[in-house]
Amino acid sequence: MTCEESNIEFSEIEATLGYTFTDRMLLVNALTRRSFWHENRETCTANNERMEFLGDAVLGLVIADILYQEFPDDEEGQLQKKRASLVNRAALARLMKQLNLARFIRMGKGDEISGCRTRASILADTLEALVAAVYVDGGLDEASRMIQRHFYPLIERCSTREGTDDFRSALQQKTQAEIGVTPEYRLVDQWGDDHEKQFTVAVFLNDQMAGRGTGRNKREAAQNAAQDALERMGEAEWC
Repeated sequence: MTCEESNIEFSEIEATLGYTFTDRMLLVNALTRRSFWHENRETCTANNERMEFLGDAVLGLVIADILYQEFPDDEEGQLQKKRASLVNRAALARLMKQLNLARFIRMGKGDEISGCRTRASILADTLEALVAAVYVDGGLDEASRMIQRHFYPLIERCSTREGTDDFRSALQQKTQAEIGVTPEYRLVDQWGDDHEKQFTVAVFLNDQMAGRGTGRNKREAAQNAAQDALERMGEAEWC
């Protein structure tokens, strides 16, 4: 897939992000998973793993700066909680879904068959790569403008709340009050090398699975599972 063959798609992505690329190959690379690169090495020059690393740093810096300016009375711990609620894997994946950009991710056939296009970790990583692409192409000011455009509605919600969602506590309060049941969390999968392990946890209500979540540790996975359960009940909000 070349830029010339995909002008309409790229224009749509640029309109969604609110940024027009000078070098559209940066956008191509940001959307390219390692699995696609591995299957198309003759025509594919790069994948997005390095860009994920850079995008994570840029996103963290910009969000930290916004929170520092918007909440001058908050102490360090409060700011950290707000930032964590905005840039965790589940939050980034949900924003990626809202932007409707998952359909443009280039991934290998095996990943496609396995349903990786909807996996939270892949959606979050791709959004971080897109942030990096804007940063490399246009600099920090352009990346900051793009991030503010999409994150400010979420940040505004923090102004009237503590800034962090304890989804496990919220789910337990809801289920105990409404059906007299305490959620049960079970580890259902884990994979990856020791330094980058991933865990999947499911939450059950009366032995019926109510939600699933993936994270870099069991605690994060359980929080994401609780958020998933609340979202299915129409209860969860960001931030």
